[in-house]
Formats: sequence, structure tokens, C-alpha cells
Amino acid sequence: MAKNYFVLTYHRDLDKVYNDVILWFKGKQYQVEGVLKNGVYIVQARKSDVIRTILGTNIAFKVKIYLSADNAGEFIIETSRGKWIQNIAGASVGAIFTGGLTYLTGIASASWTFILENELINYLQKSCQLARVQPTVDSQDSDVWYSDKPTNTCEYKTAEQQEVIDNLEKEIRKLEDAFGNDILTEGEFNRKKSVLEKQIDDHEVNFLIENKVKQLQEAFAQGILNQEEYAAKLEKLEAQTRDEILQEKYAERNRLKMIKLKEALNSGILTQAEYERKIASL
Repeated sequence: MAKNYFVLTYHRDLDKVYNDVILWFKGKQYQVEGVLKNGVYIVQARKSDVIRTILGTNIAFKVKIYLSADNAGEFIIETSRGKWIQNIAGASVGAIFTGGLTYLTGIASASWTFILENELINYLQKSCQLARVQPTVDSQDSDVWYSDKPTNTCEYKTAEQQEVIDNLEKEIRKLEDAFGNDILTEGEFNRKKSVLEKQIDDHEVNFLIENKVKQLQEAFAQGILNQEEYAAKLEKLEAQTRDEILQEKYAERNRLKMIKLKEALNSGILTQAEYERKIASL
């Protein structure tokens, strides 16, 4: 979801923007619906071609146009994505703009939404002669960085994302305690642990992809990448990132397992034959 702030010249600016949004989507052969609710103009649009096939029949691009509550001289064009709402005229604003975001997971939806948003906003700035509100930005914060190289997983996760990983790692430690106390057999322990490790891997991949998509979007918005370059990088991002993360995680886990196996050998828990067999199975 993105909010774009513009200078309000006349209150009828909102009417013109709303009508131009409707016409723009119709011109691109989108199914489009709009309504005015409580002073807020709402538009939802969905495609009926290959994009609809890729993203699902219920996926919609949504636009909300309204006066700023903080500044009387500004209005906001807010874009988002979500579930297509049947009978938009009878639905509440909250119902239209909440829920359904789980339909949009993956690189295809990120590419489609961000490119479409930029095209729409650029069109509206010209057709309605809109002037953006220019924020004061610290030059250190405005730098955009993107790299195709692997990223340290500790550098990009939010506190909430790190908590998800920490909780799964706690569950693994509980399994280790249960195994050490002979509550679980080795086979039971390995099966349960592998499930949790896969969940950690999936979260790590998704968190990193989310971070890199944001970097690409910033680079595209600032003109560092053109549309073709942006789409190409998004296309290869998911598979490339997943491979990098999984290879890194597997290598680290095998290294830790080898250390533990060596300790077990040195302490007499494992025989040399058992040690070599376990090492070969890594």
C-alpha cells in the first residue's frame, strides 16, 4: 500500500482525479467500479487477461482518494491491492480495504502492483496537473541500495520477523531437551526438527525477498531501474534468493552437526564407525 500526497487547489480536484482514474482503467481494458463513501472516493479494478490468470480472479487494484486529515491544503491518493469486493456500493470502506491481502504473495503480484501504481500516478499528474507535496528528506535516508548478492539474514528482519524465527528456534531446543531425556526417539526427533527447520527456512526466504523487493521498488521509483530491468530482476529474484538462503542454511547446519558428532566421538558416545556413518549421511 502506498500513499501519494498532492497539493489541493480546489475541492473539485478530487472529482476530476476520481473520474480520470475510472477512465484510465477502462482505457486499459480493466473491469472497474467506483463509489463515493463518506467523502472518500473508492475505485477497484481487475484485469481479465493473463495477469488475472497469474494473480487469481479475485485480485483487485484499489485506489482511495480523500482529503488529508492533517493538512487542509493536501489530498491523498492511496493505492493498495486485495480481494475484489462484490457490491462495492453496499460494502463499508473497511471491508473494501481490509482482508484479502493473503491472495497476493509472490513476485508476480509485487511487480504488477508497483508498475501499475507508477503508471497511474504519472498519468494523473499530467492529466489533472497535480503537484506533489515535497517532503524534506535527509540525504542519508534517501540513498537506495540493492544487490543481487546474498544478504546477512540478521540485517533485514524486523523485530516481529525476528521474533517468529526465535520462537521456532525455541521449539527446536525443546525437542533437543526431549530427545536428551529419552522422551523422543532419534527418528521422532529428526522428523519433528526437520519440520521446524523447513518453517524457519521458508520464513527466512520470504523475509529476504520482501526486503529485496522494497529495494527494487525504490530503485525503480527513483529511475535507477527502468521497467524492463525492474521486471527482469523481480522475475529471477525468488528462485535465486531461495537457493542462496537454503544453501547457506544447510551448510551452517551441517557444520554444527559435524561439531556435535565430533564431540560425541571424542567423549565415547559414538564409535568411529558410527561417527563415519553419520558424517556420510549429512
